[in-house]
Amino acid sequence: MLPLALIASAIIALIVGYLSTLWVINQAKKNGFVGKDINKINKPEVPLMGGIGIIAGFIAGSFSLLITDTRSERVIPAVILSSLLIAFLGLLDDIFNVRQAIRAFLPLFASVPLIVYSVGHSVISIPFIGPINFGIFYYVIIIPFALTITSNAFNMLEGLNGLGAGMGIIMLSALAYIGLTHKGATYQAGLIALVAVFSLLGFLLLNKYPAKVFPGNIGTYFIGSLIGAIGIAGYMYTALAVLYIPYVIEFILKARTRFKGISFGKVDDEGKLYWDEKPHSLTHVIMKLGRFKEYQIVTILWLIETLFAILAVYLQTTTIII
Repeated sequence: MLPLALIASAIIALIVGYLSTLWVINQAKKNGFVGKDINKINKPEVPLMGGIGIIAGFIAGSFSLLITDTRSERVIPAVILSSLLIAFLGLLDDIFNVRQAIRAFLPLFASVPLIVYSVGHSVISIPFIGPINFGIFYYVIIIPFALTITSNAFNMLEGLNGLGAGMGIIMLSALAYIGLTHKGATYQAGLIALVAVFSLLGFLLLNKYPAKVFPGNIGTYFIGSLIGAIGIAGYMYTALAVLYIPYVIEFILKARTRFKGISFGKVDDEGKLYWDEKPHSLTHVIMKLGRFKEYQIVTILWLIETLFAILAVYLQTTTIII
Protein backbone atom coordinates (compact mmCIF):
# COMPACT_ATOMS: atom_id res chain seq x y z
CA MET A 1 0.00 0.00 0.00
CA LEU A 2 1.31 3.44 -0.95
CA PRO A 3 2.13 5.86 1.90
CA LEU A 4 -0.43 8.62 2.43
CA ALA A 5 2.33 11.22 2.07
CA LEU A 6 3.11 9.91 -1.41
CA ILE A 7 -0.56 9.93 -2.43
CA ALA A 8 -0.92 13.50 -1.17
CA SER A 9 2.23 14.60 -3.02
CA ALA A 10 0.99 12.98 -6.24
CA ILE A 11 -2.38 14.74 -5.95
CA ILE A 12 -0.64 18.07 -5.32
CA ALA A 13 1.52 17.50 -8.42
CA LEU A 14 -1.58 16.77 -10.51
CA ILE A 15 -3.55 19.81 -9.33
CA VAL A 16 -0.64 22.27 -9.49
CA GLY A 17 0.44 20.90 -12.87
CA TYR A 18 -3.06 21.31 -14.31
CA LEU A 19 -3.71 24.78 -12.87
CA SER A 20 -0.23 26.03 -13.80
CA THR A 21 -0.74 24.83 -17.37
CA LEU A 22 -4.04 26.73 -17.53
CA TRP A 23 -2.16 29.84 -16.39
CA VAL A 24 0.52 29.29 -19.06
CA ILE A 25 -2.18 28.96 -21.74
CA ASN A 26 -3.65 32.34 -20.82
CA GLN A 27 -0.28 34.08 -20.54
CA ALA A 28 1.05 32.58 -23.77
CA LYS A 29 -2.00 33.79 -25.68
CA LYS A 30 -1.67 37.31 -24.28
CA ASN A 31 2.02 37.54 -25.14
CA GLY A 32 1.93 35.86 -28.54
CA PHE A 33 3.79 32.69 -27.63
CA VAL A 34 1.84 30.44 -29.97
CA GLY A 35 2.60 27.94 -32.70
CA LYS A 36 0.59 26.39 -35.51
CA ASP A 37 -0.79 22.88 -35.05
CA ILE A 38 0.54 21.54 -38.36
CA ASN A 39 -1.36 18.25 -38.11
CA LYS A 40 -4.79 19.91 -38.37
CA ILE A 41 -6.59 20.98 -41.57
CA ASN A 42 -7.16 24.56 -40.38
CA LYS A 43 -3.69 24.86 -38.71
CA PRO A 44 -4.97 26.49 -35.48
CA GLU A 45 -2.63 28.51 -33.26
CA VAL A 46 -1.84 26.78 -29.94
CA PRO A 47 -0.07 28.30 -26.89
CA LEU A 48 3.53 27.19 -26.36
CA MET A 49 5.78 26.50 -23.34
CA GLY A 50 3.24 24.40 -21.45
CA GLY A 51 6.23 22.59 -19.99
CA ILE A 52 6.28 25.30 -17.33
CA GLY A 53 3.13 23.70 -15.92
CA ILE A 54 4.85 20.29 -15.78
CA ILE A 55 7.78 21.80 -13.91
CA ALA A 56 5.52 23.61 -11.45
CA GLY A 57 3.53 20.45 -10.71
CA PHE A 58 6.63 18.32 -10.25
CA ILE A 59 8.37 20.80 -7.95
CA ALA A 60 5.23 21.28 -5.83
CA GLY A 61 4.74 17.53 -5.47
CA SER A 62 8.44 16.88 -4.83
CA PHE A 63 8.73 19.50 -2.09
CA SER A 64 5.58 18.15 -0.48
CA LEU A 65 7.20 14.70 -0.49
CA LEU A 66 10.46 16.13 0.84
CA ILE A 67 8.67 17.71 3.80
CA THR A 68 6.91 14.46 4.74
CA ASP A 69 9.71 11.99 3.90
CA THR A 70 13.16 13.15 5.00
CA ARG A 71 14.76 10.05 3.46
CA SER A 72 14.40 11.85 0.10
CA GLU A 73 16.50 14.83 1.20
CA ARG A 74 19.43 13.82 -1.03
CA VAL A 75 17.79 12.37 -4.10
CA ILE A 76 15.08 15.00 -4.67
CA PRO A 77 17.41 18.05 -4.79
CA ALA A 78 19.78 16.22 -7.16
CA VAL A 79 16.98 15.25 -9.55
CA ILE A 80 15.36 18.70 -9.44
CA LEU A 81 18.60 20.64 -9.96
CA SER A 82 19.77 18.54 -12.93
CA SER A 83 16.32 18.58 -14.56
CA LEU A 84 15.82 22.33 -14.05
CA LEU A 85 19.21 23.13 -15.58
CA ILE A 86 18.25 21.24 -18.73
CA ALA A 87 14.76 22.75 -18.70
CA PHE A 88 16.47 26.16 -18.73
CA LEU A 89 18.29 25.04 -21.87
CA GLY A 90 14.90 24.18 -23.38
CA LEU A 91 13.58 27.63 -22.47
CA LEU A 92 16.55 29.26 -24.17
CA ASP A 93 15.92 27.08 -27.21
CA ASP A 94 12.26 28.14 -27.30
CA ILE A 95 13.23 31.82 -27.26
CA PHE A 96 16.59 31.99 -29.06
CA ASN A 97 16.72 28.75 -31.09
CA VAL A 98 19.98 27.51 -29.56
CA ARG A 99 22.51 25.83 -31.83
CA GLN A 100 22.58 22.02 -32.01
CA ALA A 101 26.10 21.82 -30.52
CA ILE A 102 25.02 23.69 -27.39
CA ARG A 103 21.87 21.58 -27.04
CA ALA A 104 23.96 18.43 -27.30
CA PHE A 105 26.64 19.26 -24.74
CA LEU A 106 25.15 21.64 -22.16
CA PRO A 107 23.42 18.72 -20.36
CA LEU A 108 26.91 17.45 -19.49
CA PHE A 109 27.22 20.30 -16.99
CA ALA A 110 23.71 19.69 -15.68
CA SER A 111 24.83 16.24 -14.51
CA VAL A 112 26.99 17.69 -11.71
CA PRO A 113 24.25 17.45 -8.99
CA LEU A 114 23.70 13.78 -9.90
CA ILE A 115 27.45 13.11 -9.84
CA VAL A 116 27.74 14.59 -6.35
CA TYR A 117 24.72 12.58 -5.23
CA SER A 118 26.18 9.34 -6.62
CA VAL A 119 29.61 9.61 -4.99
CA GLY A 120 30.37 6.28 -3.36
CA HIS A 121 28.33 4.25 -5.84
CA SER A 122 29.94 3.33 -9.15
CA VAL A 123 28.48 -0.13 -9.76
CA ILE A 124 26.01 -0.99 -12.53
CA SER A 125 24.30 -4.38 -12.75
CA ILE A 126 24.10 -5.55 -16.35
CA PRO A 127 21.55 -8.22 -17.39
CA PHE A 128 22.96 -11.75 -17.63
CA ILE A 129 26.42 -10.47 -16.63
CA GLY A 130 26.13 -9.07 -13.12
CA PRO A 131 27.52 -6.06 -11.23
CA ILE A 132 30.43 -4.15 -12.75
CA ASN A 133 32.33 -1.42 -10.92
CA PHE A 134 33.18 1.37 -13.40
CA GLY A 135 35.13 3.42 -10.86
CA ILE A 136 35.90 7.01 -11.84
CA PHE A 137 34.46 6.44 -15.33
CA TYR A 138 31.01 6.15 -13.77
CA TYR A 139 31.16 9.79 -12.66
CA VAL A 140 33.01 11.43 -15.56
CA ILE A 141 31.53 9.46 -18.47
CA ILE A 142 28.47 7.33 -17.69
CA ILE A 143 26.36 9.80 -15.68
CA PRO A 144 27.00 12.86 -17.92
CA PHE A 145 26.38 10.95 -21.14
CA ALA A 146 23.34 9.12 -19.80
CA LEU A 147 21.69 12.44 -18.88
CA THR A 148 22.72 14.03 -22.18
CA ILE A 149 21.30 11.17 -24.23
CA THR A 150 18.03 10.89 -22.31
CA SER A 151 17.29 14.63 -22.50
CA ASN A 152 18.25 15.14 -26.15
CA ALA A 153 16.71 11.92 -27.45
CA PHE A 154 13.34 12.57 -25.83
CA ASN A 155 13.15 15.94 -27.61
CA MET A 156 13.37 14.24 -31.01
CA LEU A 157 10.12 12.28 -30.93
CA GLU A 158 7.46 14.97 -30.57
CA GLY A 159 5.07 16.94 -32.73
CA LEU A 160 1.74 15.15 -32.21
CA ASN A 161 -0.85 16.08 -29.60
CA GLY A 162 -0.15 14.30 -26.32
CA LEU A 163 2.66 12.15 -27.71
CA GLY A 164 5.57 13.24 -25.51
CA ALA A 165 3.55 13.60 -22.32
CA GLY A 166 2.00 10.15 -22.77
CA MET A 167 5.35 8.53 -23.54
CA GLY A 168 6.79 10.20 -20.46
CA ILE A 169 3.97 8.89 -18.27
CA ILE A 170 4.53 5.34 -19.50
CA MET A 171 8.31 5.50 -19.01
CA LEU A 172 8.07 7.10 -15.56
CA SER A 173 5.39 4.60 -14.52
CA ALA A 174 7.82 1.78 -15.28
CA LEU A 175 10.53 3.48 -13.19
CA ALA A 176 8.01 4.10 -10.40
CA TYR A 177 7.00 0.43 -10.30
CA ILE A 178 10.62 -0.73 -10.24
CA GLY A 179 11.52 1.76 -7.53
CA LEU A 180 8.54 1.13 -5.28
CA THR A 181 9.19 -2.62 -5.31
CA HIS A 182 12.78 -2.16 -4.09
CA LYS A 183 14.59 -0.44 -1.23
CA GLY A 184 17.10 2.33 -0.61
CA ALA A 185 17.91 4.85 -3.32
CA THR A 186 15.89 2.91 -5.89
CA TYR A 187 12.78 3.19 -3.70
CA GLN A 188 13.32 6.93 -3.24
CA ALA A 189 13.66 7.36 -6.99
CA GLY A 190 10.42 5.42 -7.40
CA LEU A 191 8.63 7.89 -5.14
CA ILE A 192 9.79 10.81 -7.26
CA ALA A 193 8.87 8.98 -10.47
CA LEU A 194 5.28 8.57 -9.28
CA VAL A 195 5.07 12.29 -8.44
CA ALA A 196 6.40 13.03 -11.94
CA VAL A 197 3.73 10.80 -13.48
CA PHE A 198 0.97 12.86 -11.88
CA SER A 199 2.52 16.21 -12.81
CA LEU A 200 2.59 14.98 -16.42
CA LEU A 201 -0.98 13.74 -16.15
CA GLY A 202 -2.14 17.23 -15.15
CA PHE A 203 -0.47 18.57 -18.29
CA LEU A 204 -1.72 15.78 -20.57
CA LEU A 205 -5.33 16.65 -19.76
CA LEU A 206 -4.75 19.88 -21.69
CA ASN A 207 -2.20 18.58 -24.21
CA LYS A 208 -4.16 15.55 -25.46
CA TYR A 209 -5.94 15.67 -28.82
CA PRO A 210 -7.05 18.31 -29.72
CA ALA A 211 -4.27 20.08 -27.84
CA LYS A 212 -4.96 23.32 -26.00
CA VAL A 213 -1.24 23.77 -25.29
CA PHE A 214 2.14 22.51 -26.52
CA PRO A 215 5.00 21.57 -24.15
CA GLY A 216 7.65 23.51 -26.05
CA ASN A 217 11.31 22.59 -25.85
CA ILE A 218 11.26 23.52 -22.18
CA GLY A 219 8.74 20.71 -21.68
CA THR A 220 10.33 18.01 -23.81
CA TYR A 221 13.82 18.64 -22.45
CA PHE A 222 12.50 18.64 -18.89
CA ILE A 223 10.59 15.37 -19.32
CA GLY A 224 13.59 13.66 -20.93
CA SER A 225 16.02 14.90 -18.30
CA LEU A 226 13.60 13.97 -15.52
CA ILE A 227 13.35 10.39 -16.79
CA GLY A 228 17.13 10.23 -17.08
CA ALA A 229 17.80 11.81 -13.69
CA ILE A 230 15.36 9.49 -11.89
CA GLY A 231 16.80 6.43 -13.63
CA ILE A 232 20.35 7.51 -12.74
CA ALA A 233 19.47 8.37 -9.12
CA GLY A 234 17.76 5.00 -8.69
CA TYR A 235 20.51 3.07 -10.51
CA MET A 236 17.95 1.78 -13.05
CA TYR A 237 20.22 1.91 -16.09
CA THR A 238 18.92 -1.27 -17.67
CA ALA A 239 15.36 0.05 -17.55
CA LEU A 240 16.49 3.38 -19.06
CA ALA A 241 18.24 1.61 -21.92
CA VAL A 242 15.17 -0.47 -22.77
CA LEU A 243 12.71 2.40 -22.39
CA TYR A 244 14.71 4.48 -24.85
CA ILE A 245 14.85 1.87 -27.63
CA PRO A 246 12.13 3.68 -29.66
CA TYR A 247 14.18 6.85 -29.29
CA VAL A 248 17.28 5.07 -30.59
CA ILE A 249 15.27 4.21 -33.70
CA GLU A 250 14.09 7.83 -33.88
CA PHE A 251 17.71 9.00 -33.62
CA ILE A 252 18.71 6.79 -36.56
CA LEU A 253 15.81 8.08 -38.68
CA LYS A 254 16.61 11.69 -37.82
CA ALA A 255 20.35 11.14 -38.42
CA ARG A 256 19.54 10.17 -42.01
CA THR A 257 18.24 13.71 -42.49
CA ARG A 258 21.19 15.27 -40.61
CA PHE A 259 18.69 16.03 -37.84
CA LYS A 260 16.64 18.32 -40.07
CA GLY A 261 13.75 15.87 -40.32
CA ILE A 262 10.33 16.49 -38.82
CA SER A 263 7.80 14.33 -37.00
CA PHE A 264 4.71 16.07 -38.39
CA GLY A 265 2.59 14.50 -41.09
CA LYS A 266 0.66 15.73 -44.10
CA VAL A 267 -3.10 16.12 -43.69
CA ASP A 268 -5.70 14.90 -46.17
CA ASP A 269 -9.24 16.25 -46.63
CA GLU A 270 -10.58 13.90 -43.93
CA GLY A 271 -8.09 15.11 -41.33
CA LYS A 272 -6.04 11.91 -41.50
CA LEU A 273 -2.26 12.00 -41.55
CA TYR A 274 -0.03 10.48 -44.20
CA TRP A 275 3.60 10.60 -45.32
CA ASP A 276 4.67 9.94 -48.93
CA GLU A 277 8.42 10.49 -48.57
CA LYS A 278 11.23 8.61 -46.85
CA PRO A 279 10.37 8.43 -43.13
CA HIS A 280 12.05 11.05 -40.93
CA SER A 281 10.46 9.72 -37.75
CA LEU A 282 8.68 6.80 -36.12
CA THR A 283 5.50 8.81 -36.63
CA HIS A 284 6.08 8.55 -40.39
CA VAL A 285 6.64 4.79 -40.14
CA ILE A 286 3.17 4.49 -38.57
CA MET A 287 1.68 6.79 -41.21
CA LYS A 288 3.03 4.56 -43.98
CA LEU A 289 1.07 1.62 -42.53
CA GLY A 290 -2.19 3.41 -43.29
CA ARG A 291 -4.01 6.70 -42.92
CA PHE A 292 -4.84 7.34 -39.30
CA LYS A 293 -6.18 10.19 -37.24
CA GLU A 294 -3.55 11.96 -35.19
CA TYR A 295 -4.74 10.50 -31.89
CA GLN A 296 -4.65 6.98 -33.39
CA ILE A 297 -0.97 7.36 -34.33
CA VAL A 298 -0.24 8.63 -30.83
CA THR A 299 -2.08 5.66 -29.30
CA ILE A 300 -0.08 3.19 -31.43
CA LEU A 301 3.19 4.75 -30.27
CA TRP A 302 2.00 4.67 -26.66
CA LEU A 303 1.24 0.95 -27.02
CA ILE A 304 4.69 0.31 -28.49
CA GLU A 305 6.32 2.16 -25.59
CA THR A 306 4.16 0.19 -23.14
CA LEU A 307 5.64 -3.06 -24.48
CA PHE A 308 9.14 -1.72 -23.91
CA ALA A 309 8.11 -0.55 -20.44
CA ILE A 310 7.00 -4.10 -19.57
CA LEU A 311 10.29 -5.46 -20.89
CA ALA A 312 12.21 -2.83 -18.92
CA VAL A 313 10.46 -3.82 -15.69
CA TYR A 314 11.13 -7.49 -16.35
CA LEU A 315 14.83 -7.07 -17.12
CA GLN A 316 15.47 -4.62 -14.28
CA THR A 317 13.66 -6.63 -11.62
CA THR A 318 14.23 -10.22 -12.72
CA THR A 319 17.59 -10.59 -14.42
CA ILE A 320 19.77 -8.18 -12.44
CA ILE A 321 20.43 -7.11 -8.89
CA ILE A 322 19.90 -3.46 -7.96
